[in-house]
Amino acid sequence: MKNKKILIIIGISFILGAFIGWWVSSGGEQVQEEEHSHESGTIYTCSMHPQIRQEEPGDCPICGMELIPVSSLEGSKEASAIPTVLNMSAEAIALANISTSRVKAGNDNYSLELSGKIEADERKVASVSANFSGRVDELYVAFTGQEVKKGQKLARIYSPELIAAHRELLEAKKSQNISPALYEAAKQKLKQWELTDEQISKMEEQADYQVHFDIYANTSGVVGKRNVSVGDYVQKGAVLFEITNLNKVWVILDAYESNINHIDLGDQLVFSANSKTDKDYEAKVTFIDPSLNTNTRSIKVRAEVKNNNGELKPGMFVTAKLVVDAPKSSSGVLIPSTAVLWTGERSVVYREVGKVDAPAFEMVEVTLGGTSGDMQIVTGGLNIGDKVVTNGVFAVDGAAQLSGKYSMMNQTASKKLEVSSGFLNNFEKAIGAYFDLKNKLVLDEMARTEALKLKGILEGIKKEGLEGEALEIWDSLKREMEIALGAIINANTIEGEREGFINLSETFIAILEDFGTSRDVIYKSYCPMAKNDQGAFWLSEVETIKNPYFGSAMLGCGEVKGEFRKSDN
Repeated sequence: MKNKKILIIIGISFILGAFIGWWVSSGGEQVQEEEHSHESGTIYTCSMHPQIRQEEPGDCPICGMELIPVSSLEGSKEASAIPTVLNMSAEAIALANISTSRVKAGNDNYSLELSGKIEADERKVASVSANFSGRVDELYVAFTGQEVKKGQKLARIYSPELIAAHRELLEAKKSQNISPALYEAAKQKLKQWELTDEQISKMEEQADYQVHFDIYANTSGVVGKRNVSVGDYVQKGAVLFEITNLNKVWVILDAYESNINHIDLGDQLVFSANSKTDKDYEAKVTFIDPSLNTNTRSIKVRAEVKNNNGELKPGMFVTAKLVVDAPKSSSGVLIPSTAVLWTGERSVVYREVGKVDAPAFEMVEVTLGGTSGDMQIVTGGLNIGDKVVTNGVFAVDGAAQLSGKYSMMNQTASKKLEVSSGFLNNFEKAIGAYFDLKNKLVLDEMARTEALKLKGILEGIKKEGLEGEALEIWDSLKREMEIALGAIINANTIEGEREGFINLSETFIAILEDFGTSRDVIYKSYCPMAKNDQGAFWLSEVETIKNPYFGSAMLGCGEVKGEFRKSDN
């Protein structure tokens, strides 16, 4: 009996030991699986700084852009061999919050959305001048912005000249029967000083000479300028006040070059002030500026609106919608404006080409027409029924860059044109001057002198060795460089110079892409924060990032995106 109990205890212990061994081995496998699962999790990176990699979502510590998932892209088993097509996993699409919209046909009419501001009607600005010399002894309008009525007293002036004229009038009146011409001449002198008949008659009845004379408003409105103070001595003709009538104001809008032909005089528009978005105003286009602003590629469109209650103040920002006829070339194809990536030289969208179980997006270059509210007219590149990425388009483009695909900032290199070595050597001086200009902006210093030097060098470059397409391209790009340099030279601030430098850099990059360089190496650098977070390139003689668009504020922000070498020719 005792032996039997011992055997039972041994059997139970064996079974219990086997169970514990199985549990431990299962737990170890589970831990290994968890560790393996963790190691294969999603990695996040920055589209502009791919060296940044972390296991959790967040913002890039260099530029602050939102990190995007990359491990799921790199692990795609169905990576396309087509350089314009990017395969993405369903997980990556969900994490990047990517959504698409279907391309659709537009209506016969569409609306332009224009922005601008309220300005005073220049025709309603009146000056109140001194018609005689004297000293300002009293002011009845003490500050600008004060409302006045026509005929309201503005100031009181002590004028020895007017006192003398008053004396002459009284003496001439005494002898008006003997010398009526002298009497009329004395009155006429006062009328030339814009005194009314009533004021002159009152002066004739006064036995004592009038010491002070009052200045009155010649129109109703708001005092826009007050140029005198009590005690000032003013000369005849000096402007004392400027009065602006705000019963009618101008709405000045900016229309881009692509929309100019769709706007006509007499067109009706509806606008709202940014400070009063709950109320709409109607106005009519009364003037279209005949000159195009070469820096912004836009024109000024003016509309007039009544402002009897004074709600609209000069300087207010407004947003207007103008219903116009759709251009015939538009074919009515519309996509959301958020789908378009614009580099300054070309516009691209990402079209969905994959399947449900194998999502993919193709980069497509499109030709743009006008805008219709928050929709964009596409004149080429897309068909009705296509689906394009409308949300998360920057994430898709960033993923394409990281995967080595063509993207907004990375496309197939253009074929170099045949140019003489003499031309490249002459252009070498311009590149050196460009670097001098760039380095001034890096140091947060104005670069007008360097821009003038570069302009002189460009004017001296001969066209020898250029013919056909090369000559045509050079003439076009040279004009663009001159426009950009003009913006830098005429800028009053370093911010204005940096805006002009963006266009100058784009043109220099285009020249290097078409003609090549005689230098050993030129670096093509990129800052994602420039141009209001749209991003901008620049050229550098050194690989180290020294940002000309922000200077010391963000000197190291950017990344080298490419190189131009002598061997590329």
